[in-house]
Amino acid sequence: MRFGIRPQAVLLAAVPLVSLVLLLALAGLAIKQTEIGAAANDHLADLLTRSEGLIESLTTANRSISVYMKTKRARDLAPIAATAAALKPAERQFLRATGDDAELQRRAVAYTKSIDAGMAIVTRYAAALRVNDTKTMHAIAASPATRQLGIDLEKNQVSFNQGAQLYGLRTLAGRRGSLRRIEVLLVLGSIAGIALTVLVSLRYGKRIVDRLQQLGENARRLADGEPAVPVSGHDEIAELDAIYRIMADRIADSTRAHRRAAALLQEALLPEIHALDGLRIDTAYLTPAEGAQIGGDWFDVFPLSDRFVGLSVGDVTGHGSRAAATMGFLRQSIRTVARLDGHHPATVLERVNRVVCEEGAGIATAFFAIFDRVSGVLRYALAGHGAPLIVAPAGDVGLLEGEGLLLGIDASARYTTFERTLSPGDGLVVYTDGIVEVERDYLKGMRDLEWVVAAEFADRSDNLAEGIQRRAFAQRPPRDDSAVLVLVLTELMPNDAKRRTQWQFDARDELVGRRVKRELLEALASLGPLRPEPMVAEMVFGELLSNVVRHTPGPACVSFAIEDGHVVFSVADRGPMFQLGGEGVPTDAVPDDAESGRGLFMIAALCERLGIDPRPDGKCTTVVLPLAEDDAWMHRTTESVAG
Repeated sequence: MRFGIRPQAVLLAAVPLVSLVLLLALAGLAIKQTEIGAAANDHLADLLTRSEGLIESLTTANRSISVYMKTKRARDLAPIAATAAALKPAERQFLRATGDDAELQRRAVAYTKSIDAGMAIVTRYAAALRVNDTKTMHAIAASPATRQLGIDLEKNQVSFNQGAQLYGLRTLAGRRGSLRRIEVLLVLGSIAGIALTVLVSLRYGKRIVDRLQQLGENARRLADGEPAVPVSGHDEIAELDAIYRIMADRIADSTRAHRRAAALLQEALLPEIHALDGLRIDTAYLTPAEGAQIGGDWFDVFPLSDRFVGLSVGDVTGHGSRAAATMGFLRQSIRTVARLDGHHPATVLERVNRVVCEEGAGIATAFFAIFDRVSGVLRYALAGHGAPLIVAPAGDVGLLEGEGLLLGIDASARYTTFERTLSPGDGLVVYTDGIVEVERDYLKGMRDLEWVVAAEFADRSDNLAEGIQRRAFAQRPPRDDSAVLVLVLTELMPNDAKRRTQWQFDARDELVGRRVKRELLEALASLGPLRPEPMVAEMVFGELLSNVVRHTPGPACVSFAIEDGHVVFSVADRGPMFQLGGEGVPTDAVPDDAESGRGLFMIAALCERLGIDPRPDGKCTTVVLPLAEDDAWMHRTTESVAG
């Protein structure tokens, strides 16, 4: 039968307590025996003192006779009678003090008889001396009995004293034997108490420790989502283990519900990737084993224009619904900032980082890139994210360069835009750290990932991203969320692949207007050696958009098209229609002041054609831009875009 913790604790305390009580009892016996021995010594000393007292009585009587013989005063003989009178009570007390030891009593009786005989002789001698009976005095002194009495008195005193000492030694010897036995019992009891205490402590202590270790192991298993081995028995530890398992089941149910909600939230927040001509885009998202919470990993691919594509991948620290919500916030923030001012990936991350720091949204890693589908140029920036992999058509795998501080740490952090040109057949693999930290060894995880990517591109699955994850987690399940984005350039887009590029926005939004201007200039710069003069194009864009803001503020549609080898630029708005004069100056529907019409006059002077066409909901101003061949075009375009 197994005891509970409390009975075991009581037993552990009772064993040394009982041992201590027994030892204290034995110590009490030892003290008692010591006290008895001391009392025996005191009794022996008392007997010897009484023995000396009896002799002292005779000595006192003899001293009185000696004093009388010198002084002849009758009062000097008075102590003899008093001493003789006190002798009998003293002898009775002396005999009682000998106790029940027969031998000692015999010797005491013989000794007292000698004392009595001596006192009788002293008394007769004192009586003869008082009457000056010299003859009697000489007779007493010369009597053989008197001489024999002195011998007997000394002999009996010595005999009694020796008997008393033997009596005392026998008593002390008995006490020493008792003390020796008690000492042996004390030693044996101490050893037995210590041994029993140690044995009980080891027996029950080890059992408690083993069960506590099993309880701790079960707690670890429950925390890791592994099945626990129930602790046997019916004590408090077994009850606590059962409570742990009940709590774990309830927490698991709650976690599963929370995990389902977070997964639904995360699934809703992850974008739907649409197909783009010339690109193969594969994505995959894998959650860890059952019991872990959903993380904040994301991937995103979105068009910035017909030519440029934005890509973002990141990982928010933490897990659960909050991480998933933060992930959606960051992904959408990158989209929004990129569409407003997406020319420089570093600038996008800097602006998003400031928002994250100001909002206290958390900490995250991020990769953001803009891919040019015409030139194959990939411009990207990193914020604490793992370097993407680049895969050549021959199967060689390498790392892209780049580094940067995590988002959400320093609002003033600056990021760098890196550049890499992709050729048809090249692949880009962007991932989150869940795929490289399976074994908690980042460097080994990176080496394994490079091998996995090479193997997957050598024997491609229907979904490259899923194939990479499947190979990476073939031996061990993931410990954390893993997002993988694979972009393969199948072919470059020709410059005239899209005959028309169009932007719709509110003309009053300056940030959007600046972005559209940049994208327009980039599109014109990609036409080749024969292209519109950038300064002319920028001036035309600015003047037409300013007219919309000034006269018909609101929605505007800016389009750029190549028609029969000509570059046609148009701005549609909801303003009223007006006619152009002979020199291209508007004749109505615009304010009649000195500045009115100057912009359109300049456009008409610089461009090949300027026309205004009515529409059901407004008008459309169309300009045919003149073409010019200039070797320094790209340099000026870059400066213009940067401005």
